[in-house]
Amino acid sequence: MEDIYRKVGLRVRARRRELGWTLEELGEACGLHPSFVGQIERGVKKASLRTVAALAAALRIGVGVLVDDTAFAPEVWEARIGALLRDKSSHQKEILYSTLRHLSRELKSPR
Repeated sequence: MEDIYRKVGLRVRARRRELGWTLEELGEACGLHPSFVGQIERGVKKASLRTVAALAAALRIGVGVLVDDTAFAPEVWEARIGALLRDKSSHQKEILYSTLRHLSRELKSPR
């Protein structure tokens, strides 16, 4: 079983990147030093519950999203999908949307 602190760190990093933030921007938003945030992301430092709550608030997600494998809320998925579109051309966005729409239809169809 993977270390919970490592999982939290990876989720913090993923969400920060989805938002397009630097370590400095996240550190400022949650009142933590950027190097400490980086250590949390790498699993080098163990974050207290208070720190996890501050990170979650700054990242605009619930604490559960950072600590619970089953807690991915719709806004997190929307942000993750939105991050895939960042820096893509209009044509690339159309291709990604068409692919996602097709996959969604396939998932709905009975087998």
